[in-house]
Amino acid sequence: MTTARGPYSKSARVRAAAIEAASEIFGNAGYRGATFKDVAARLGMTHAGLTYYFPDKDALLAAVLQERDRRATEPGTSLPASPTRDDLIEHIMNMLAENMAHPGFPELHCVLSAEATADDHPAHEYFRDRYRKARRLLERALAEAAARGEIRSAPAPKQLAVLLLGVLDGVQLQWLLDPEAVDPREGVRSFISDLLAPPQPA
Repeated sequence: MTTARGPYSKSARVRAAAIEAASEIFGNAGYRGATFKDVAARLGMTHAGLTYYFPDKDALLAAVLQERDRRATEPGTSLPASPTRDDLIEHIMNMLAENMAHPGFPELHCVLSAEATADDHPAHEYFRDRYRKARRLLERALAEAAARGEIRSAPAPKQLAVLLLGVLDGVQLQWLLDPEAVDPREGVRSFISDLLAPPQPA
């Protein structure tokens, strides 16, 4: 197996380092609070030097979000085609464990998604569409589980999907603010096990 060498390998390394630095800086200061020069300085580069790899801060933000999505779709991180109730719970808990192991990404999500509620934010459409996709995916999986009799049919899958995403975001935000007092795994597992409880026997 050969490895990339020369300017292409260096370019890939610098781009990866810039994305990592921007993820941390955007997560701490927010997109609007951070500057392109902040990222360049973290890398020991000039503003002009960083533009060789990313033309502007918007392009860097796009690369950060693409990296976030790439990690979220790595093998073993996505739901099966027709997930069972147990598959759903295991997937949510695995995703939560991954976020706790790499807190930079949930922190980035909390900061940028809040900022992106403004229509003129460069990530507004990204987060709107990402939530739409997540709701549709969960709604379909929950409807199939309800049809198989694995979970109750109420609340309706559409509302249940909104609730699940809201709980995950809210619990992770509290954990980021006070990690010593909040254990996301304990609260989330208890909540979703009850929310996705099987129907009561007739």
